[in-house]
Amino acid sequence: MGAFRINVLAKLGPFSRAKLFRDIAAGRLVARKIGGSTIVLESDWNRYLEGQPRSIG
Repeated sequence: MGAFRINVLAKLGPFSRAKLFRDIAAGRLVARKIGGSTIVLESDWNRYLEGQPRSIG
C-alpha cells in the first residue's frame, strides 16, 4: 500500500490542489496529517476516484 502527498496528486491530475483540499474538508476524500504533510492512502485515493461521476458518451 502506498501513500501520496497532496502536491503529488495535484501534479498527477486531474484535480487541482484546491479541489482536493475542498473535498477533504467536505469529507469526500480521506486524508491524514503526518507531521507537516497531508497524505492520502492509495486505497482512499482509489475509492475517491471510483466515487466520481462517470462520463457519458
